[in-house]
Amino acid sequence: MLFNSVLFIVFFLPPAILLYWLVPGKVKNKVLLLESLTFYAFGNMKYLPLAVGLVFVNYLFALWMGQTDRKQRTGKILLVTALVINILLLAAFKYGSYLTEFLNSLTRGELTFFNVLPLGISYYLFKMLSYLCDVYTGKCQPEKNFIDFSTYVLMYQQMIVGPIIRYTDIREELKDRNRSMKPAALSEGTRLFVYGLAKKVILADSLGLLWNQITGAEGIGLYKASSALVWLGVVAFSLQLYLDFSGYSEMSNGLSALMGFHCKANFRYPYRAASVTDFWRRWHITLSEWFRDYVYIPLGGNRKGALCQIFNMLVVWLLTGIWHGSTINFIVWGLYYFLFLILEKYVLESFLQRHKWFAHLYTLWVAVVGWGIFAADGTQISLLPLLGKLFGCSSGVSAGYFLRCYGVILLLSMAVAGGGFKYFRQQLEKRRVIETLWLIVIFIISLAYIVGSTGRAALYAGF
Repeated sequence: MLFNSVLFIVFFLPPAILLYWLVPGKVKNKVLLLESLTFYAFGNMKYLPLAVGLVFVNYLFALWMGQTDRKQRTGKILLVTALVINILLLAAFKYGSYLTEFLNSLTRGELTFFNVLPLGISYYLFKMLSYLCDVYTGKCQPEKNFIDFSTYVLMYQQMIVGPIIRYTDIREELKDRNRSMKPAALSEGTRLFVYGLAKKVILADSLGLLWNQITGAEGIGLYKASSALVWLGVVAFSLQLYLDFSGYSEMSNGLSALMGFHCKANFRYPYRAASVTDFWRRWHITLSEWFRDYVYIPLGGNRKGALCQIFNMLVVWLLTGIWHGSTINFIVWGLYYFLFLILEKYVLESFLQRHKWFAHLYTLWVAVVGWGIFAADGTQISLLPLLGKLFGCSSGVSAGYFLRCYGVILLLSMAVAGGGFKYFRQQLEKRRVIETLWLIVIFIISLAYIVGSTGRAALYAGF
């Protein structure tokens, strides 16, 4: 069930919100958990027992750790065991298809296990991993109420693409549902959801059509496209990915606000960044902070000298690439950013600070090329041919026709991605009646796009 579907918006969401607001505070978490399990069952009923089972296993491990002294060997063994179980399971689903292909080649069989990635497993496992680490380090006490813990892990608002919210961030709101449920949450949640929906279905999905017309199996194809057209396609994909992911994140945070949860924003206008370092402080913030706090800092961070810091950054970016996908382009993508981050830290930092316009253009170029590498997973395009088109001067189908057809969408997308509508939104919030009418219009247009049917799943749902 997608957020941008008639099934969700018309049939699931209204009764879910109404029921949640009507029941007393002490049963709200039970209701939210039941709604989340229903939502998950629509996605893939087969993997619902897996999700519930993992929640129960990690719940028990956290309780056991809470009963031990973390300085003792038992606590460390429990933590390592729990982490290994979770990580191996995630790796099996993300990369198990290679194992099945290998076994099938040996046995001439047709094994199909681990061929489908369970809905949201990358996100809810990372939530549980952070929780286990926080319990072990004493940042939080283990949650004894299984319903509350299950609600935190499986809440449907964050199931598809996150954000990766930590237990410590919403513990108080989980425990006091009446205090966190305020009428203002309805207006804020509605605003975030509608704007996020519009980003996704009006802008991102339209840009996706452009990208597919250039590189898709039924489109022009990479080999027939000119270098200029390929650059246009990669720019479109870069905008699509941002608007799709940030739109879904806004929808997620909007739904959370409707339920009385205040969650951290996952994006902060990354295409306005003036360095690659700054870009990753603005893009997928909850994932970047997760790797910083649970990988980079435990490895030693920057506390043990330059060589150790470089190694720690290498580990982080290799893992970041691996987390996103199993094909070689994601490894290359992770190493690509690692090299630029190292270059900035030790060579370019002062220069970029002195030349702001160059810094901004340089960051945009690095990001766009990076998303080209990201997209070249072998399904539609391959990495080396793409790089050859980008950095060669190949002739082929020109970009002129597509600029005429998609020029307005591209300009509007750039304006939204660059924060051009931020001031407009702020002014509308001061005029409630006008804002309400504006949101209604956007919502109706978005529904028209859905019915008409862009109906595309979130790009990041597959990671």
